[in-house]
Amino acid sequence: MNNSPVLDRKSFLVSMILIVLIVITAGGMAVYVLSDPSISQALSISLAAIMIQEAYQGEVDWQALVESGRNAMLDKLDRYSDYVPVRQFENLDEELTGAYGGIGVSIIYQEDGLLIMSVRENGPAAEVGLLPGDLVTAADSVSFAELTSDKAIGVLRGEEGSKVRVTVYRAVTDETFDVDITRRRIPLLHVPFAGYTADSVLYIRVLDFEAGATEDIAVALDSLLEGRAHPRGLILDLRGNPGGLFAEAYETADLFLDEGVFMVGTDGRSRWNDHKFYAQSDDITGGLPMAVIVDRGSASSAEIVAGSLQASARAFLVGDTTFGKGLVQGFVRFPDGDGLKLTISRYYFAGPIYLNDFDSTLNDIGHGLVPDYLFDVRRMNPFRRKLENSLLMSGFANRHQDEIVEASQGDTLGDFWVRRFRDYAMEQGFSYSSPLTESARELMVSALDEKSSAATEKMITSVIDKSLTADVNEFDNNKDYIKNRLREIAYERKYGTYRTYKDVLLETRPEINFASQLLVERD
Repeated sequence: MNNSPVLDRKSFLVSMILIVLIVITAGGMAVYVLSDPSISQALSISLAAIMIQEAYQGEVDWQALVESGRNAMLDKLDRYSDYVPVRQFENLDEELTGAYGGIGVSIIYQEDGLLIMSVRENGPAAEVGLLPGDLVTAADSVSFAELTSDKAIGVLRGEEGSKVRVTVYRAVTDETFDVDITRRRIPLLHVPFAGYTADSVLYIRVLDFEAGATEDIAVALDSLLEGRAHPRGLILDLRGNPGGLFAEAYETADLFLDEGVFMVGTDGRSRWNDHKFYAQSDDITGGLPMAVIVDRGSASSAEIVAGSLQASARAFLVGDTTFGKGLVQGFVRFPDGDGLKLTISRYYFAGPIYLNDFDSTLNDIGHGLVPDYLFDVRRMNPFRRKLENSLLMSGFANRHQDEIVEASQGDTLGDFWVRRFRDYAMEQGFSYSSPLTESARELMVSALDEKSSAATEKMITSVIDKSLTADVNEFDNNKDYIKNRLREIAYERKYGTYRTYKDVLLETRPEINFASQLLVERD
């Protein structure tokens, strides 16, 4: 009893000392935290918002204010870092699940609607008779002429089991009709074709590395290798492959490497983003000679597959230098459903070999992978690019599908078809001016402005005339390309993707034949 006042006094003093220590510690931590420029600057933005709310005289559109500030901040990062609204996470879910709810078509956007380029075999669109070359102009009475590409695709897609009424224009018969389609869960098509070349070389075409790609590649390999005599090699075609999921990339590379071989590593600002990935099992092909075809459209995860196989000397690359995206993105989702996609690390191969230099995210295109065998087929020279963008070859081949297929049985089309297509293109208003023609015309404008001599103007006029003649002759200069493309499109519409690869693409694509010959020589 006599000691209780003393104990109370001591307890009080101890409590006061602890409180003082907590205040000092908290204050010190606050000073330390606020000394971080990023935190103090974020605080200044918050204080500015508070002052606007309390003192600004006019009306404030807070949604617009926040969006503009957010966009301005993200614009200072690389192109792959972005704000992701909740509606866009649905598209990301497709990447993660490897499927979407839709009608089963691949399309190209046009001003009047969505042009169907291919129809998934046994899919909802195929079952109701839609064909490549059809133009979807509306869905559920919503005109696509008034929508952006993303919004139009969003109208076609929806929950599995739901129905959509589409309006279709078929140019071949000049008819417009409506058809009801029940949406289904459509698996993403990672491997449209896997088969053998004429040289007994395995060939696998891979379109992307979204969820399920590795499994599809493994299944294709297992099917092709079962009960077949020893193949002479393997071609993995990654042309135009934009990438996909990081995990799918190193898991695909793992299929072709022996256990313990280094595949790819990542390093970032946070050590939690530093990883090294090694092959976990043996090469399922038993060391079959291997080539990977790449081009400037091969990016991201496609480069991870190609780079890891090249760096480990497992495969050689054929084609053109790849895109050069050596950055890895991660996702953060906020409670309201929106989120961020941020570049969190760089990946590298044995060496180490980086596609992007250190701290170069703002320079977001790296060096790209250089092929061991450069093979530039110049598929997209200016003339071909304009011809493809015009979609005239699709329109012509769709109109003359059966004639083209019959005329090309066992061989390529004759030159007659190039002349016939040229006449059709001209009737549709197609014209082509080469860079030389455009430069000569600009030179003539300058000569007239500067009142150059008659001799100078005559010389420039001569150059323009010769250049225009050369422009018209581009149809003949690209006749093999035009004939092969017409044949591809006609076969796609009549027989579907698989047979188009089997009967046309394997024999007409020079880069495939080149890679096949290299493997045969090594075998």
